[in-house]
Amino acid sequence: MSNSKRLQGKLKPGPQTLIVGDNTIRDVQRVCSKNTKVICFPKDVVSNMTEKILSIVAEHPTVRNIIIHVGWNDVAKKQSEVLKQDFTELLNTVSSVKAGVFISGPIPPVRYAGERFSRLWALNKWLATACTAYPVNFIEHFHIFWERRHLFKGNGLFLNKPGVKLLRCGPV
Repeated sequence: MSNSKRLQGKLKPGPQTLIVGDNTIRDVQRVCSKNTKVICFPKDVVSNMTEKILSIVAEHPTVRNIIIHVGWNDVAKKQSEVLKQDFTELLNTVSSVKAGVFISGPIPPVRYAGERFSRLWALNKWLATACTAYPVNFIEHFHIFWERRHLFKGNGLFLNKPGVKLLRCGPV
């Protein structure tokens, strides 16, 4: 048997789907198949993701789909126009990726914390429109999680197991 045939038998296929994001996705790996890899950067903001995403994709050449979930940490800064610029840079950056790219929309907080809720809603609407100008898909989450306390842990910030499954799978 030749060396190349032996190597082919020993090489493990890499993930086909890559989910990259902030603390919102921290528990998603638990409900994913072997073909999905989740990379969580808990404190990252959109500009951090823009800096990292191309090298992350390069490290995973088997990936066919990339889901990016980021923005929650940015909303706290209360700089909506800066956040839009940061997302525009991210969209420009991922436009060159050969895999299918999906921007995962923000998840509304369980408690309507006034301004934060309003900023997330505005970001959601803006992202849904902005993604259409790029070869990037938008995953709408707002209507799925809005007013559904049973999908969140007691703190109202993080998703529980049914919420994580729904985030990973989308509406059923």
